[in-house]
This record gives sequence, structure tokens and C-alpha cells, in this order.
Amino acid sequence: MGEAIVTAIITTIITTAISYIIAPKPKAPRFSSQDEAKGTLVNKDSNNNPIPVVYGKRQVGLTRVFVESSGTDNQYLYVAGVLCEGGGAGITAIDEVYVDDKLVTFDGALTNGTLRGVSSADTNFYKGGESLISIQGFFGLDNQSASSLLDETTSWTSDHKLSGLAYVALRFKWNQDAFNGLPEVRVTVRGKKIYDPRLDSTKGGSGSHRQDDPTTWAYSANSSLVLLDYLRNSRYGKGLPNDAFETNYDSFKTSANTCDTQVTPYSGAVSDINLFETNAVIDSEKKVLENVRELLVPMRAIFNYTQGKYKVIIEGTGSSQLLLTKDNVVSEVKLQGESKSEKYNRVIGTFTNPEKDYQSDTVSYPPFDDSGLAVEDQHATMLSDDNNTLLERSFDMLQVTSPYQAEEICENILKRSRNNLKAEVTVTSEALNLSIGDIVTATYETAGFNAKPFRVMSLAINSDSTVTLGLEEHQDNFYTWEEKGEAPTIADTVLPNPFSVSAPASVTLDDQLIEYSDGVVITALDVTIGASPDNFVDYYQVEYKLSTEATYQVSGQVKGLNHRILNVVDGLIYNVRVKAFNTLGVQSTYTSATRTIIGGIAPPADVEDFSCNIIGSDAHYRDWE
Repeated sequence: MGEAIVTAIITTIITTAISYIIAPKPKAPRFSSQDEAKGTLVNKDSNNNPIPVVYGKRQVGLTRVFVESSGTDNQYLYVAGVLCEGGGAGITAIDEVYVDDKLVTFDGALTNGTLRGVSSADTNFYKGGESLISIQGFFGLDNQSASSLLDETTSWTSDHKLSGLAYVALRFKWNQDAFNGLPEVRVTVRGKKIYDPRLDSTKGGSGSHRQDDPTTWAYSANSSLVLLDYLRNSRYGKGLPNDAFETNYDSFKTSANTCDTQVTPYSGAVSDINLFETNAVIDSEKKVLENVRELLVPMRAIFNYTQGKYKVIIEGTGSSQLLLTKDNVVSEVKLQGESKSEKYNRVIGTFTNPEKDYQSDTVSYPPFDDSGLAVEDQHATMLSDDNNTLLERSFDMLQVTSPYQAEEICENILKRSRNNLKAEVTVTSEALNLSIGDIVTATYETAGFNAKPFRVMSLAINSDSTVTLGLEEHQDNFYTWEEKGEAPTIADTVLPNPFSVSAPASVTLDDQLIEYSDGVVITALDVTIGASPDNFVDYYQVEYKLSTEATYQVSGQVKGLNHRILNVVDGLIYNVRVKAFNTLGVQSTYTSATRTIIGGIAPPADVEDFSCNIIGSDAHYRDWE
């Protein structure tokens, strides 16, 4: 009885595996892939939201955990915005900051804890000779200090360190030409440094690994190392101990080297790319199993638990670990052909595209050309083979940011689906040394197999020490990298930017005397506005002041191109400026003009063709007309 229990436990353990393609997806995803990509970028106000984990390079929005205004008329707004987990060792860098979709140019690099202002070259957020944004970035170290910028407020103290969290401290100075409300901020982050066992020269098991040595940690988007970090991290990952992996992390070293393989993305490419990279924003509120599956997708890997150790195997070319023949097969062979529900003639992959501001995008295999037809005749040939039935499926790969890598995964899934013979067979104890993911070959005359390659996808040890294998057809050419078509250059939008308004083309000034019915005469300043070339201008705001004054006052907001300023003073100099507003309330820069008022003091024009008769001491004028 005890032996049976032990055998059952062993069977359960040894058959545990997750594949990037065969593992079931969650039955009720909380968001669509497009919504999930957008959700990563939005700003949120919360003190209890889950903190994401960033691997590789991604763009994220802020989780605002502190907002306070201060100064005269609340002219300063202070914000603490959490980006992601720092993981103790911290993220690698903050590369870019966008405020209201505008890239901010700062006066230096955003190194950890360094206070920066906006560069004078940045016309969006450097106005009136001063920076409108101050920023202090913190990389998420466990021992990081409090922000000196936020310490200017009454509520933030030296005890507020946000230890272990990467965040930005921001101060905005109100300027109606720069901000229309609470600023929306997006930050491009190079994620956390991770342990690389290939940099660890120690041998002899888990006790001698140098995980605390900073020389074994580095920034990396290597898919295998990203998975390893998530599995080992006890703060947001699985928290597996070092001895849960095979000695010296052999399978992760091997797969990491595979990920670093250089390939040419397309003909004529200037540089090669790594075969597999993971640039991920991991939702720490998801189950560990869900996140592990997502991290397997970018490297088409199988993750298994064999004989008490975790291993990762990247599907690829390989040699057979065992030949199956009638000499070691102890059962009948059960065969299953291709299933229509798992066979495709087009695969679409949804990935995250940095060229589209890290929004979701799609690629397909076979790819489309501009006319919507498949390149060459690949799709047409497959359609013909499938009785002209479109067999299409979409896969999410949001942790992939390269269209070439995404297309490669789509190609592999499609090819596998069209050569997907499955077999189940029970083998003698020779198969005890196999692991899920290994390749075996089968010679089976009845089925016409002659050293036909299969990949082990499931494995169970029986009570009599025989092993039942679940096999799927393997072909080396499924995994041969082929150059892709060059990704099209994304054209600039032909629609106007709603956050950029063109200034009025010109401002022309004139003045004249106006006499009212009661005999009162005043001087008026007439303003003629040259229309802004922007098609979405809603109105113009006219402002004026005496040249000796410092502050402009608003005279009016007009829909048309003419405006009159009453009761100006003869002989004085007036400055007038006009700006345009669009329907969203976004304003342009000013167009200005100056005029000296001459209305009542202007000398009259010379009189021509004037004549009179002098009679005595009187002059008599007669209009003969």
C-alpha cells in the first residue's frame, strides 16, 4: 500500500509541466489583450493597487499614491507616482518621460535620486525662462532615501521612502499654456537587474552560488533569465529556493544561450537581433501559474518539474534521446491525427509595439501584403488543402515587443498545427531518464514510421516501472529561422494633433475716433486678426496692456477676426497679443503687435481746391455744387 502511494506521488510530480502552446488559458480573462496593453499605460490614483513588475524595456503609467498642491494660489502640484517593483536591486534606468503625450527633455540624465528640471530647449515645458516640471526618479532600492522634492510639502516626510518601489517624484508649476488639468504621465523604464547564472563561476550546488554578488546581476531581457528571476523571487514571484533547480541551473544556462542567438530579422537589416527577448509588464495580482505561462510564450518553451527539480526547455532542433522499437514498447501504440480545431492556415499574434507608443499590434503568418493577400502563395496553398476553409486563430504575446519575434512564434505554431500527429505508448524502464520536452524517435512498421521524431509532451511512471509517454510529432524545420519581411514604417498621422494649435497668422492694429449720439467722442483701438491655419480653432482671446505695464488684461474672446478695444488714451503706446483656442480648450502661442494711439491728436489732412470771397472783414464760402 505504501509503495503504491509513493508511486502515485512520483507520477504526479514527474508529469507536471507547462507549455507555451498546450497549457489552457484562464477561462475568464479580466481584460482583452488590447485593454491590458492600454491599462499598462494609464494613470491611476490608488494606495492599494497591485504593483507591476517590469522586465526588459517597457512603458508604464503612474499609480499616483500622493498628490498635494501648495504655493500662492496653489501654483505647485506635487505628485508621487509609482512605476513598478524595484525588487531590491532596483530597476536599471528611466529612459523617457512623457507628459500629456509630449516627450519631456530634461537638463540631465534621470539617475537614481537626482533632481532634474526641464531643459531650456524644451518649448513645451520651459516657459518664461523657467522649468515648469521638476523630477526626481527613484529606482526601487530597499534602502533608498526619501525625496527631497516631495519634502517641500507639508505631508511628505523623511519617513516616506517607498522602499523597494521604483517611482518618480514630480512638481508641476501651473501654466495655462502648458497644462489643461492634472497631467498624464508615461515613463519608459528599463526594468530590474536579474541574476545570470552564466556569470556565476562557482560550482558544486546551491550553497555556493553567488546570488548576492553584484557581478552576477545585470540588466537583461533574456527570456530564460526573466523566467528564472520570477520563479526565484519571494516578493512577487514563486519564491523557489536555489536547490529547486538542477545543479548550477544547467537548463536555464542552456536556454539563455539559445535566447541570445543572433538572427537577421529581414534582408538588408543593419544589425542582428536576439532570437528571444521578453519585455514584460507582469501583473503581480495574477496567479503565478498564469504569469509563468505568459513568460514561456516569448521563447516557445516548456517548463517542467522532474525528479524534484525545475527545468526549462526551449523547443527547437535536437537529437533523439531514445529510439522506440518493438523491443522496448510494451503496449499498443495509440495514434491521433490532426484535429480541425487545432489546425490553422493562418495564425495572428497580438504583441506590444514600441513604434506605436507601446500599444498592442498584430502580425500574422502567413503575412499579409498591402492588398490583403498572403505573401507568395502560402495561404492560398493551405486554403486549398483545407477545402477552402479559413482556419484562423489569434494568440496573445503581449510580453513580445518585436514584430519579427512575434511572427516567428506565429510561424512555429502554424507549422506545428499542420504536422501534429500524436501518439501514446508505454515503454520499458529505459524511458525513466527522459524528461518532458526531450526528443525520441520511433520505428513502427505498421504505421510506416522509420526513426520518426517525436517530442515528449507528457510522462507518467507506472507501478511496474514502465513509463507511459504522450508524444507529439517533431520536425527540425519547424524551428529554422527564416528572414521576415521588413516591418513597414509607420506613417505619421495625417490628422492634426489636437494638443498643438497654430498661432494667429498676424495681428494688425488701427485706431479711430467714435462720436456717440450725446456728443461724447472716444478713441477706439481696432484689432484685426489674421486667421490661424489650424482648422479646429474655436475662438481667439485678445489681451492688451500699456507698454509701461507688466500685466496683460483680457479684452475679450471672439469667434470672428475683428475686435474693438474702447477708451484707449491718445499718445500712449499699447501692446496687444492674441492666441487661438481649439475645441478641446488647447491654446496656441501668442501673436503680438504694438501701436501708438493718435486718434484725437492726429493733424487734419491738407485741404485742396478751397476758395472764398473776402467782403470787408468777412470771408464768404460758397459751395457751387
